[in-house]
Amino acid sequence: MNVSKLFKSLVLFAALVCFGTAAMAQGVTTSSLNGRIVDANGEALIGANVLAVHTPSGTTYGNSTDIDGFYRIPGMRVGGPYTVTISYTGYDNLVREGIYLSLGQGFQLNTTLQETAVELEGIEVTASRADIFDGNRTGQETVVDERTINEIPTISRAIGDYARFNPLASIGEGSDGFTISLAGQNNRYNAIYIDGAVNNDAFGLAGGGTNGGQTGVQPISIDAIEQFQIAIAPFDVRQSGFAGGSINAVTRSGTNDFKGSAYYFLRNEALAGDTPGPDVEDRQPLADFSASTYGFRLGGPIIKNKLFFFVNAEIQRDETPQPFEFANYNGDATSADINTLRQFVDEQYDYDLKEFDNNTAFLNSEKFLVKFDYNINQNNKLSLRHSYVRAENLEARNSSPFSINFLNGSEYFISTTNSTALELNTLIGANMSNNLKVGLTIVRDDRDPFGNPFPTVSLEDGDNGSINFGAERFSTANLLNQDVLTINNDFSIYKGRHNLVFGVNFEYFNAGNLFIRNNYGRYQWFDNDSMTGLEQFLAGMPATQYERSFSQVDNVAGDESAAIAEFSQMLFGIYAQDEFQVNSDFKLTFGLRVDFPLWPDDQPVNEEFNNTTIPLIEAQGYDMKGAATGNFINTQLLFSPRLGFNYDIGGNKRTQLRGGVGIFTSRLPLVWPGGAYNNYGFNIGEGGGSNVAFEPDVQKQPIMADLANPVPSGQIDLFAEDLVHWKVFIQRTSTRYVTKT
Repeated sequence: MNVSKLFKSLVLFAALVCFGTAAMAQGVTTSSLNGRIVDANGEALIGANVLAVHTPSGTTYGNSTDIDGFYRIPGMRVGGPYTVTISYTGYDNLVREGIYLSLGQGFQLNTTLQETAVELEGIEVTASRADIFDGNRTGQETVVDERTINEIPTISRAIGDYARFNPLASIGEGSDGFTISLAGQNNRYNAIYIDGAVNNDAFGLAGGGTNGGQTGVQPISIDAIEQFQIAIAPFDVRQSGFAGGSINAVTRSGTNDFKGSAYYFLRNEALAGDTPGPDVEDRQPLADFSASTYGFRLGGPIIKNKLFFFVNAEIQRDETPQPFEFANYNGDATSADINTLRQFVDEQYDYDLKEFDNNTAFLNSEKFLVKFDYNINQNNKLSLRHSYVRAENLEARNSSPFSINFLNGSEYFISTTNSTALELNTLIGANMSNNLKVGLTIVRDDRDPFGNPFPTVSLEDGDNGSINFGAERFSTANLLNQDVLTINNDFSIYKGRHNLVFGVNFEYFNAGNLFIRNNYGRYQWFDNDSMTGLEQFLAGMPATQYERSFSQVDNVAGDESAAIAEFSQMLFGIYAQDEFQVNSDFKLTFGLRVDFPLWPDDQPVNEEFNNTTIPLIEAQGYDMKGAATGNFINTQLLFSPRLGFNYDIGGNKRTQLRGGVGIFTSRLPLVWPGGAYNNYGFNIGEGGGSNVAFEPDVQKQPIMADLANPVPSGQIDLFAEDLVHWKVFIQRTSTRYVTKT
């Protein structure tokens, strides 16, 4: 991290908080209880006590009613069951058991207390695991609770399997696992939070949108999750950072009883069907493969009713062979020719091509998580969670009838993620509450070619074939380091029918990205009138075409190059909101959020490009909109007003109308602005030529940088000064009808 910039940012953040606002919680992690207590005449009971006990852990939450009879208990653990006791001097207590809370839910419990002298015929007390008449819900969302997670079968054990429960989610599958599109938006415009900490790939390279996702690994074990919330349009200014939708996950916690499980999942060819696909006539058994996942979880008390722990460990070992019959190859080379090539490269260059006819891909991962929950007292609850995920992935390229691809040309990827989340929930008197979250996520991605360093080689082999070996050309110099710090603090004031929320949000992103494609050199031999590309290579003839990208900083090939682009970005947001309980059946929520991203001002400058090339472009009538090397995106105020409502038609919890209107603003994937640091002409250069002699040493390639007199080359990435973040305007209403039996 850039310590100086981070320190200045934290000073500014502290100053904003001191001016009377507190920061909001971007990710949803808790539930709440609210309602109104009156007597038999409908008059408010002032100071009635409401005590909620999370039965499994003995965790207690409490508050009292205000002058209008309203009470609110925020920051409650999700799940249950809860036992709620409502008491008031001179009145009979009311006890309600079996209440379960969903993630982000505001469970409304209104009641009428009877005086002690009145003889009651009986009080009917019912409870529901899933109160779909959530008084806080205004937009479209789906909650997947612990029971559903346990009961629904899943093969991949991925977040995407549970995001499917939201009808506005579209799940695709690629080489890196699931891709999740919410409300038709690209996955880069989603927000993913685990215990309130940012866990989506802020840089924007992973197809699944999660940290480590380029390997196909999941950011957390499903066995460690208690509930998911998939929200498309929560008309609540406290939730932001997305234009598609948000996925919130909260991890399990320990209870007063020691509980755990051990598990083992196995898939192989014996447990799968034959050749998949709707139009396959001759179905054959699948080739041998194995996918195993095993682990355990354990939770329990350290001090009963006070301090709890939860741990989870999971190991994943997946292997996918990709057999290929050489008889199906359509190129000119024979099996003997391929063996000759293998022997030639081994003897001439001391390089092992490895196999081509059964390239086995694999994904190995280890996940560890530990969490502590501390009930300091009835008004203060603290939780601390740390998780570690390591993934090792070989994305083995496979051969086909049109190409022979040796294993060493594959992409080899190692990713590690450390994520820590701290949360403190505080009830301040009867009329205020505070929620503080601090999250830190550190990601290290290292993508390399499989095998020893060697140039990328492609040999044309007749009209219908090619032979490829050597480095995977996009992995030759490829590193990505990400540090994401979030500080959030949600402060609420309760005034009768109003719940006033004020806040400010701070996020700090620091990234270091090294990406030099074709850094080892890319050599191509095309067929000519008398010889195939394979024959030319074996004869020691020069390559038909050569290309290379290189560091202009130090002339070092590979991950050791100093051409890594390092930059940071900060995001602040302030907001105010009023949740107005008009009556027991109708709630109106309205607020305004203002985000302002702060970009650094240290973009490198290419004066020659600015003074020579840009005028030529503008002379052709193209408006550059202020874009030039050294110039960058101006800080803008991004306004997101929102209005939502929730109406229980008839007041009998049978038909509910909810909806709203608002603007939702997404983060920018950092891979885009990162181009201003990577690609400005003097960091990464490019060159090429024809009839170039083959050089196997990746550090002695024919095209190198002239460090004494660098010449600008390569691509140039520019940004208009008024570039805005992606935002969407959403207007939605929905009706829910329930038949009770």
